[in-house]
This record gives sequence, C-alpha cells and structure tokens, in this order.
Amino acid sequence: MQNTHKTPPPKDALFLIESGLALKLVRERIAECSRVAGEVAALCDELGVERGTTNCTSGVLVGVVFPGEVHADFRKPDRRGVSYPRMGSDWHRRFKEQKGYASESSVIAEAFGVPLTINYTGVSRNGDAFEGSRCIGSPLNECGFLWISEDGPFAMWVPDVEAIVAAEVAQGRTVEEPAASFELSIDGCRRIRQEEWEILVLQDKLKKAA
Repeated sequence: MQNTHKTPPPKDALFLIESGLALKLVRERIAECSRVAGEVAALCDELGVERGTTNCTSGVLVGVVFPGEVHADFRKPDRRGVSYPRMGSDWHRRFKEQKGYASESSVIAEAFGVPLTINYTGVSRNGDAFEGSRCIGSPLNECGFLWISEDGPFAMWVPDVEAIVAAEVAQGRTVEEPAASFELSIDGCRRIRQEEWEILVLQDKLKKAA
C-alpha cells in the first residue's frame, strides 16, 4: 500500500477528511494503489529486474532496469538505464493489459464539482471587450489525496477556487460559472492549514520512532 506524506501544491485548499463521500473515495484510492503496486511488483519479480518505472498518473509499469542482459522483448536501455517493451512483443502486450488507477484530480473534481478551469470576460484599457480561459491548480496535480496510513488520518487538496476567482474579479474581469459561485465547502471535510497536516505527519513519525 502506497503511503503518501507528500505536500500539496502551495496556495491550494487543504481539507482533513472525516466522513462522507471523500472518506469513501480516499479509502478506494488506497485500495487501488495497493492493487496496482502489487501487480507492478509481480511483473518486476517475474522479469528479475532491479527496479521499474511507472506512469505518474495511472501507476502502471512502463519500463524496467535489468541487472544484466536485457530480455529479448525489450529495447536497449536509454541513458537512464531503462528498457521499454518492443512493439508487438509478448511483454508489450502484458504491459498494455495492466489496469491502472484513475487520475486523482479527475476523481475528486468530478465527485465534488471542483472547477479546474475558469472562463472570464472583461474590457481592456482601450475599451475592447475580451474573453479568456485558463486552467487552475498545478498541471496534472490539481487535486489529490494524502494519507498517513490506511487507517488515516486522511486529507485532500483542491485549487483555492474562491481566491482565484477573487483575484480575477479584482482585475476587473467577470468570471463565468461554474467557478464564479463555487464554494469551498465539502461535506465530511474540514479545511485546515498546511502546517496542521505537517504536524500530523511529524506526530506519526515520532510515534513510529518511539
């Protein structure tokens, strides 16, 4: 089971998960991480490799580092020593058959209606009307889960949509829905400061050290 103490991107909204849909989703995420990690480990053991490299979004195995001779189904190592399956080979097929986990950002955004883009309109200094759109949050990492163990504590981060909208409005722009009226209130979750999560992580480390 993947244990993650990673720090959420700066300026995002962080929530401690206590109950409800968010608790269900983070537990499902932990189970999926465990499943995918187990399948990756099994493939690596079967190949007898030193280590594997995985897809940052789905967690599936994409390349391996052989300790010696490279398996015939794999290409020569790249400059990092990683070999990838040859197209059409049996191992290429097996790698393609892996079922990874869904993107955390997509799961969270869809479940709680979190906007990951904003659309806006405005008027320039010379009086010309304009419209625009941009992504918000860290690219490919807009939302995410945190956990100390499979028993918790659990946390979740999303873009601070309210602050982003306020900043656009302060520049004289009109933000369109759904971002315009989005409220950072998620059932079963309590918003916390990043330092509060870091304290929980340190307490866990001290407990284990003792």
